[in-house]
Amino acid sequence: MKKKILIFGITGQDGSHLAKLYVKKKCIVHGISRKKRGSFKNLIKLNILNKVKIYKIDKDFSILKNILKFNYDYIYFLGGQSSVIKSYVDFEHETFDSVINPLRIILEFIRNQKKKSKFMFSASSEIFGSNYKNKLKISTTKKPLSPYGLSKLIGFEIVKSYREMFNLPFFSIIFFNHESSLRGDDYVIKKISNYLKDKKFKKNQKLKLGNINVIRDWGWAPEYMEILSKIMSRRNIDDYIIATGKSVSLKKIIKIFFKKYNLNYKKFIIIKKNYIRKFEVKENYADIRKLKKELNLKPTNTYKHLINLI
Repeated sequence: MKKKILIFGITGQDGSHLAKLYVKKKCIVHGISRKKRGSFKNLIKLNILNKVKIYKIDKDFSILKNILKFNYDYIYFLGGQSSVIKSYVDFEHETFDSVINPLRIILEFIRNQKKKSKFMFSASSEIFGSNYKNKLKISTTKKPLSPYGLSKLIGFEIVKSYREMFNLPFFSIIFFNHESSLRGDDYVIKKISNYLKDKKFKKNQKLKLGNINVIRDWGWAPEYMEILSKIMSRRNIDDYIIATGKSVSLKKIIKIFFKKYNLNYKKFIIIKKNYIRKFEVKENYADIRKLKKELNLKPTNTYKHLINLI
């Protein structure tokens, strides 16, 4: 019997890659999106738009229970606000309501059903907040610095509580930064890539950036979705961090990008003070030993591969 999959945030980078993975496996794939039809470009790019069913939900989650009656095998929550910067704009709806409201409805629905769908919540390294020098683990103290990070932490704790209190197959994945060609153009790695691909440097256009000294763990989104699907198919449920385990400064990535074009990045970028966030995580490092030890899984594409893949 075909597995039934529901993906919240199916039109985003992660949701689209995950949908393609399950379409290839001949599963029944449904998705929920808060965006308008015009933003289905990722699904079109992957040639799967006509192979998935999409429900459009924005502020009114009242129809969610009817959708959930399809009794999905796996439910992935990759939705909600995906930008740290934009999370400051509309705290109540765009950042918190887009995560907490649907989460509450989903978890309660599953809890009251005889068939218990497996549920995964997409958390973020932004939940740790403060700048730790040591590698971050699931148990590390969490102090988010942004509304985005806070909403992810609230979701993480709710899911954990439901799993422990009601013995339900719910878990969270704490994703560190991960990119692909489907990433939005306003994200820094895609922004750098587009600048060079479009040869804007030949038009005397400067690349405007914020703090290039930040240190992050950057990975490859399609590979992360492969790992996620393997975690979901396991019998034992638990929270995990998915990252490469190798952090690098944005400045170093910029240097490597520009070197591919035999260019000195210093001649082409401008640091804009208004692009620098007041409350920003300056550096983070991921501890992926649990992923390797318990599941024998580890991403193979680090930042070096990412620059060529994107």
